[in-house]
Amino acid sequence: MSVDQKASIRSILEVLAQEGIKTGDVAKQIPGISEKPFRHALKEAGYEFRNSGQKGWFFIGEGEEPHDKSIFDYVKSSSPKVHTPFTRSNQKFTESNKEFTNHSPIVHEPFTQDEIHMIKEMLKSWQEVTPTTQTNEPSLYDRVKQLPRSDKIRKTIAIDRVIGKRLDEFCEAERINKSDVFHLALADFLEKYEK
Repeated sequence: MSVDQKASIRSILEVLAQEGIKTGDVAKQIPGISEKPFRHALKEAGYEFRNSGQKGWFFIGEGEEPHDKSIFDYVKSSSPKVHTPFTRSNQKFTESNKEFTNHSPIVHEPFTQDEIHMIKEMLKSWQEVTPTTQTNEPSLYDRVKQLPRSDKIRKTIAIDRVIGKRLDEFCEAERINKSDVFHLALADFLEKYEK
């Protein structure tokens, strides 16, 4: 069962009388009202909720029950929590907000022919530089994965202490074998300089 189009008190009470239905559930069915104002409006209409004995909403007001009236007849137009009185603490915000709201958005004038030409030149130079900086080289990890797992030979080499330390730190940080780094470096070197 749901609340009628008018959101009459009668239909609301019928829905609330169902087992397990709470005020929040009913308030969600009525557009334009949330649970707290909904409960407050029921109390304004003369109803109270009893949690002991026979549970539910009961009329305690004077006169006849307002069954055919809408719940919106009892909703207060402004909530005291929404309205914030002007104080010194929010004065700074209001004054700083004036600066923003009093100015209309700035509309830039169209670009001159010289400015358009300069922008085109900048774009052209960026387009020329971009292909050389962007390569389709596989990452270090992809290259390590592609290394052949063939027979290996042990070679003893002597390198500069600083370079050795940098290599140790790099391989530890990247979790790569030193032999794989040497393999890639020597392959690149030989490909570049071998005749």
